[in-house]
Amino acid sequence: MTTDELARLRAVIDDVDDRLVALLADRAAAVRELWAWKHRHGVDRRDPAREAALRARLLEKAESLGLDRAAVERVLASVVGQDFRR
Repeated sequence: MTTDELARLRAVIDDVDDRLVALLADRAAAVRELWAWKHRHGVDRRDPAREAALRARLLEKAESLGLDRAAVERVLASVVGQDFRR
């Protein structure tokens, strides 16, 4: 592998990482909005059935894309329910 190829591959990964962080920010904003709505309407913040369905759907999608199920489960566990505010 040449240094140019290495730099190109690193740039691709950097771009994906930048998009992941931007998506986390988008998700955090949506979560905060949802939690505010739930608070106004007296609805519990957590919905275990919804979270289970979400995980099942995303794990199925991950497997169809050839991703390791356990790795995706760890990522989902750290993301679901977070709003990532400071």
